[in-house]
Amino acid sequence: MFVCRSVAFAGALLALAGSAYAAPSASSVAPDRAPHAVAGAAPAAGYVTFAWGRSLWANGCNPGTPAKGVRTLEQDAQDLKAFGLKGVGGVVVKRTSGTRTCERGVTNSTWADLARLRTAYGWSFISQSMTYARMATLTTDAQRYQESGATLPLLAKRGHKEAWGAFFYPDDSQDVPSQQMVSKYFAFGRLYTLVAAYNTKASSTVFPYTVLVYTPLGGRCADETLPCHNITVRNNRITHSPDEIVKALNPPAGQWSVIQMFRLVEGKSGTLGQATAWDCTSPDWRKRWTGIPENYCRNTLLSALARRDRSVANVSFADMARTWNRLPGG
Repeated sequence: MFVCRSVAFAGALLALAGSAYAAPSASSVAPDRAPHAVAGAAPAAGYVTFAWGRSLWANGCNPGTPAKGVRTLEQDAQDLKAFGLKGVGGVVVKRTSGTRTCERGVTNSTWADLARLRTAYGWSFISQSMTYARMATLTTDAQRYQESGATLPLLAKRGHKEAWGAFFYPDDSQDVPSQQMVSKYFAFGRLYTLVAAYNTKASSTVFPYTVLVYTPLGGRCADETLPCHNITVRNNRITHSPDEIVKALNPPAGQWSVIQMFRLVEGKSGTLGQATAWDCTSPDWRKRWTGIPENYCRNTLLSALARRDRSVANVSFADMARTWNRLPGG
């Protein structure tokens, strides 16, 4: 579930005294942090990261063959590759296994799926927690560590050795104690925003090491004259404009933008009013809609990707951690 909190939240938090809990040292679970140059990036260039929340394989509960119009994560990777982009996926460790499983109406990726994306498409993966517990609800540092830092050796064993680059707080839930724990093991912590946002070295390399992440969402169509503008969707979302994605794809020199998608769909499925339906068939993005906001029309995204300035460097979270010298556990 997507929950957006005010970006002012991060700046307003004050540091608290550390607890007596002694988790394993950060350096012992954050391998391969040696600085190296970001390929294709000059100091004055802008940077962009394209992320996928929870690394879901596909919308719906069809682990074998997704329903018509449902894009798989590998197909999304192929789309990004066509535009010169590599993805970064968030991984909920306990939801990932040797078989594709169905959970809450979506299909989870397998470890083999993630390995194939890494080797065939150059993707990297970061931690999105152990069990998807909301970090702000945890009451001890032992619990906080088990949901965050403890995922790093497990991901490293699977070949994801740069998972320390960022932590995706489940449902955006975070407080100062959880941020203190996370910042020991991860370079950055995600905070959602619903508009394009640019991160700077000054803003992201001080506690709580927040990276603003723009999440384009689907939902009601943007054309107020059509019935699809009045359908009931979670959090009353309205489909985001491709122009906002273009803004995020093209950050100013020296600044860093992160975009995060969930799932892509295309064509048409179901009928207006059905919670799981969508219609992406109109040539006008304002007339497209999805009953589930985490689903976004593929053609709308592709139209935005076509307007990307390829001089902007495509980077992973670990790339930016090294570039801005934000290395946890040092």
